[in-house]
Amino acid sequence: MNSKYSIKDLEKLSGIKAHTLRAWEQRYNLIEPHRTDTNIRYYIDDHLKKILNIAVLVKSGMRISKVAELSPEEIRSAVIDAGRYQGNYESQINAFKIAMIDYDEYLFDSVFNKCLIQFGTDETLTKILGEFIRQIGLLWQAGAINVSNEHFISSLVKQKLFAIIDQTMLPQTKDKSKSYVLYLPADELHELGLLYLYYYLKKIGHRVIYLGQSVPIDYLKEVSEKTEVDQFVSIFTTTPHFDEIDQYFEKIAEMFDQDNYRFFLTGIQFGNYKSDKLPEQIELAANIEHLKSFFAT
Repeated sequence: MNSKYSIKDLEKLSGIKAHTLRAWEQRYNLIEPHRTDTNIRYYIDDHLKKILNIAVLVKSGMRISKVAELSPEEIRSAVIDAGRYQGNYESQINAFKIAMIDYDEYLFDSVFNKCLIQFGTDETLTKILGEFIRQIGLLWQAGAINVSNEHFISSLVKQKLFAIIDQTMLPQTKDKSKSYVLYLPADELHELGLLYLYYYLKKIGHRVIYLGQSVPIDYLKEVSEKTEVDQFVSIFTTTPHFDEIDQYFEKIAEMFDQDNYRFFLTGIQFGNYKSDKLPEQIELAANIEHLKSFFAT
């Protein structure tokens, strides 16, 4: 069943302004929106995929008049080749979105590998893959992807991240390095952001103990006691549920004293969270980029 999108949804998901999309409709007849019984325009999944493809090419430097002349096969070929264009992250990110929506492993591999060659590992992961992971949440909220899309792209991204993490050297000296336990709370399975942080922390010279998905809070105390690591990092995407966050924080305060432990947390679940009773053990960040600032300093 097709999702329905407004032109503002297309703007948010593609990065192309709504007034530009309307101009393309009128001048080049690139997409023809559907209409409700009350004559309100709306768009479906095929429209979104086409706009994402077009956005890749336009943001990579191709004129829209040229794109309008291409067949679907030529557009696909041009999108795969878009990784060669210099200095434009949005085209790479949109190409990853297309690969996710179309279950296209070849497109993902092609663009990712060209990004590594052109931009290098750090820039590819920080500027391109990191932003793509953030935008997966937007696609999810808009109904543009489902569980199978996310599982498909997660598997591909994990393969790349684990390979790169494996090659990232541990710090030669421990004088300025710190140690962090990275985990997701119980029943939380959205792992990509945490893997990205795994890479980032190793890259800047810190030691990481990676526990991964669905870790009950009781296990953290045991890990800390055996490893003497007292700093924890997590991302709350779907759990704990909004009305259970305070309870989770109370358990942290009960189990970990405020003088010796720190929890660095971010995630969608904290979007509208407010509390006057935030335990001193906990640092909340608006997003992953904000969270990184804690570690950089």
